[in-house]
Amino acid sequence: MSSDPVVKRSESPPHTFPWFKGVWTGVLSGLVLGFLLKAIQSFTGIAVYTLLLNIDFVPGLPPTLPELVEFALHLIVSICIGVFYIWWVQIRPEHPMFKGILIGGVSSLLYIPLSQLSTRVPDLNDTQAILYWVTAHLIYGVILGLCAKDFNKLKKGDPL
Repeated sequence: MSSDPVVKRSESPPHTFPWFKGVWTGVLSGLVLGFLLKAIQSFTGIAVYTLLLNIDFVPGLPPTLPELVEFALHLIVSICIGVFYIWWVQIRPEHPMFKGILIGGVSSLLYIPLSQLSTRVPDLNDTQAILYWVTAHLIYGVILGLCAKDFNKLKKGDPL
């Protein structure tokens, strides 16, 4: 028997917010979404990247900011989604890929109000823009799902 005292590790509460992994997930998936929509806009001329960064409707902000600032605002939103997503998968670990794709699909619905709030973005009836937008957001959801799988098959209550 050893004379060393037993040191107990403190355990995280079972439902803590997964800040680090959520931020990482949000940044990675947000970068993929942003670069994908920028590439689509560059190749097609359809303003889906402009739609992603659009802030025309935010009170107190100028209608346009430098692209880097607008992209940073996009990443902040994506980080919030990433933290929520990893937290959700932490407390309910079943079907993380489905949950990621669901978040991507639901977030693609933002096309409807965003397309109505600015004249710089595609119209609500632009089916090609909608197709690109929805596809890119579903890929965003897949990236969320892959991030959860990459984080050691999260289990309910695991500290993140």
